[in-house]
This record gives sequence, structure tokens and C-alpha cells, in this order.
Amino acid sequence: MKALAAFTQYAMQIMMSMLMLAMMFIMVPRAQAAAVRINEVLDIVPEITGVEETRDSATGRGYVEFKDVTFTYQGAEEPALRNISFAAQPGEVTAIIGSTGSGKSTLVNLVPRFYDLDSGSILIDGRNLS
Repeated sequence: MKALAAFTQYAMQIMMSMLMLAMMFIMVPRAQAAAVRINEVLDIVPEITGVEETRDSATGRGYVEFKDVTFTYQGAEEPALRNISFAAQPGEVTAIIGSTGSGKSTLVNLVPRFYDLDSGSILIDGRNLS
């Protein structure tokens, strides 16, 4: 009886080892493919260029102005924003309202320069972002 229990336990250990080996044959190619994709992302050269002169943002007052801003997503047929102009004074509440897909998030994402403008300018405290 003890011999049968020992044999069963050893057989299970061998089967688990074989199962782990089979999992390695599955996981290694997946890991290699993922590493290739990660390297492709890391090798991308950023399209957005930085400004040559910077200054400490803590010294600013918070005035934001959009002047005739037009922006088109890559591959889109029409601009997401066209000729947008407005000014937001420090201490004021500025609401951006509109339906889904009207460009609210795009407008906000242009301020930290997640995207470059097609035309126009964005000024923060009188200083052009681009």
C-alpha cells in the first residue's frame, strides 16, 4: 500500500514537471514577442519638439489664451478643432461643454502639449507654448 502511494506521488511530481516544461515552451515565445513590441515602442522618436527656452511655471499667473487653434488627429479627414479662440483669466472658472466627440478632451490635452497644433497658438501667461 505504501509503495502504491509513493509511486502515485512520484508520478504526480513527474507529471507536474512535464506540465511546467510544456508551459515554458508556451510562455517563452510569448515573452519574446512581447519584448519585440516593447522595444518597438521604446525606439519611437517623439514627434513633438520642445521649446528652446523654458521658465519656471511657478512664477506664472495662470492666464491661458487660445488664438485660432486648429488641430487634426493623424489620419483624420477633418480637424477635431477648427479656429478655436478664447481666454481664461486667473481665478475664473472656465467651463468647456459639448457633446461626445466635440473636442473637449482634445482642447485640454493641447495645453500640456500632448499634441502639436496644426495652426494657431496657445499662450500661457503671454508665452507661446510652441
